[in-house]
Amino acid sequence: KGVIIDIRPFGCFVEMEGYKTHGLIHISQLSNRRVEEADEVVQVGEEVFVKVIKLDTQPNGRTKIGLSLKDVSQENGRDLNPSNQASRPGAENPDEYPKLYSVHQGNVVSVRDYGAFVKLDGFYAQGLVHVSQLATWKVDNPSDVVNVGQRVWVKVVACEPDPKKEGRKKVSLSMKLVNQDDGEDLDKSNIEAESLTDRARYQPNDAKRIELGAIYNTTCTKCGGHGHLASQCFTGKKYDLIEDD
Repeated sequence: KGVIIDIRPFGCFVEMEGYKTHGLIHISQLSNRRVEEADEVVQVGEEVFVKVIKLDTQPNGRTKIGLSLKDVSQENGRDLNPSNQASRPGAENPDEYPKLYSVHQGNVVSVRDYGAFVKLDGFYAQGLVHVSQLATWKVDNPSDVVNVGQRVWVKVVACEPDPKKEGRKKVSLSMKLVNQDDGEDLDKSNIEAESLTDRARYQPNDAKRIELGAIYNTTCTKCGGHGHLASQCFTGKKYDLIEDD
């Protein structure tokens, strides 16, 4: 067991209990799914269970320690790969996503201020449970409801193309729409789920921006004319002509 002390683009460093040295969890050893950024899975200061998978002695006598997070249950430290077999590529299809409004069980892999990421059983991708979907009551701190490694039931409420990652999708999940004891769907008619889907599909960035100096086809509510507002309308106003000197 150890503590995350530093996060880098290639992985994270862990200080292990009872040892003065630290080890590296390469980004490929953080999860069974593909991880783009290490902080999607872990945070500095977080306690984790790790497995030593490599010891590399350097010419200066120091030993580099390679660790794995994905080979260990984060609930109880159980070795998930006792035979030390290399992960089978393609065991989970990265192009396969869960069906909309389907219910799944999974593990919480990361907790953030805005919600929690859950790795769904049998799928390569993970989804986000927004803080508003963690419970039926108002949640201020997601860590009050879930912890890393916790098993939860979730319902898929959106699965939309990710604008930041070509060919990938963003999966939105809800915990409060599923009974956490037995996985029963509490929104069988998908009334609430559909409203969440519509919200996820609306992209504010798609809206047209109003530019300074632009002329729009406005309609005056005073005279019915086009191209000006009622406040700019001259109808009904009388003006005196000024004679030239």
